[in-house]
Amino acid sequence: MSTKILNIETSTRCCSVCLSKDGLPWIVREAQCQSGHAELITLFIQEIMETAGNTLKELDAIAVSKGPGSYTGLRIGVSTAKGLCYALDKPLIAIDTLEALAYGAMEFDNAPNTVYAAMIDARRADAYVEIFDSEGVSIKDSYFCTLVPGTFDFLLEQKNIKRVVFVGDALDKYKEIVSNPHVNPGSVVLPSAKFMTFLSQKAFEKKQFEDVAYFEPFYLKSPNITKPKPKF
Repeated sequence: MSTKILNIETSTRCCSVCLSKDGLPWIVREAQCQSGHAELITLFIQEIMETAGNTLKELDAIAVSKGPGSYTGLRIGVSTAKGLCYALDKPLIAIDTLEALAYGAMEFDNAPNTVYAAMIDARRADAYVEIFDSEGVSIKDSYFCTLVPGTFDFLLEQKNIKRVVFVGDALDKYKEIVSNPHVNPGSVVLPSAKFMTFLSQKAFEKKQFEDVAYFEPFYLKSPNITKPKPKF
């Protein structure tokens, strides 16, 4: 029987849900919006299952993009995934958002001696970053940084790296200060649930499941919370 996994991605302004079959995207629903993820995600899941002609009970697992990314978006996605796992008694799979973003880029641009810098907008001039080799292996764990000229010179100085492909919605902040001929802007801008499917299938086969009761999103940095001004 085919393995069916419901993949959920809400870490950025893209609200995305994908039903995969044996690690391949099957049915996808997604939309870009600054808010409204909570309403859209429920609608997308319902539409996908109706299109597939399956019930939620027929799923083998629920996968969710764990972050880093938007604090609110991550909480919506993780809360939805955990709720489904509780109700259906299904395993929970957590996928690194930046890793899935890099895998999405590799589908369109894959070459030897290439590294992929996955960058998600963290407001202002900041970004969440993770670096991957051409096999999708992380060579620099996810970190938070401010994008300035020279931020990625350490990659371009390595002799074994011929090309650097930048992907993600933080690229707009950085492309104006990138002038190296070995640097390429990737075509993938936002994370998508369809980029998660290979990784969620691999995790399912290895039984790499999360504790539904205690799992929390990976925020990487504390959210920006503005305290209300005192009233006099």
